[in-house]
Amino acid sequence: MADLPKHESPGRVLDLNLHLLDRQVLDNDDVPIGHVDNLEVDGIERGVELDPDSPPVVTNLVLNSGIMLRMFGGRPPETRLHRVPWSAVARVGTAIELGEPGSAFDVTRAERWVRDHVIAHIPGGRHAPE
Repeated sequence: MADLPKHESPGRVLDLNLHLLDRQVLDNDDVPIGHVDNLEVDGIERGVELDPDSPPVVTNLVLNSGIMLRMFGGRPPETRLHRVPWSAVARVGTAIELGEPGSAFDVTRAERWVRDHVIAHIPGGRHAPE
């Protein structure tokens, strides 16, 4: 690989606000598993100027951190944050596509609980509509 000029990085350069935040996330079967509410990024320190030779790197997408918190403020407990490692991202387009099944992440835990404990007890709730 040819040497890159100092101002270019070997990975794709993304505008985090434009390309990642509020994007829908699809698993490897194109099933929606959530949307990106926040990001975890390495290489940024408060009060320290960015080094162009080592740009910040996204480490995790934080999904579904809660609409109520967005409206009223606050932060969910650390145990309620649904993190998807950046290494699971296969493609960034109009949606963020993962290279793994949604079940590999705890993001859909609440949805699965409602399906198993509420919907399954409704007559006809155990099968797909005809």
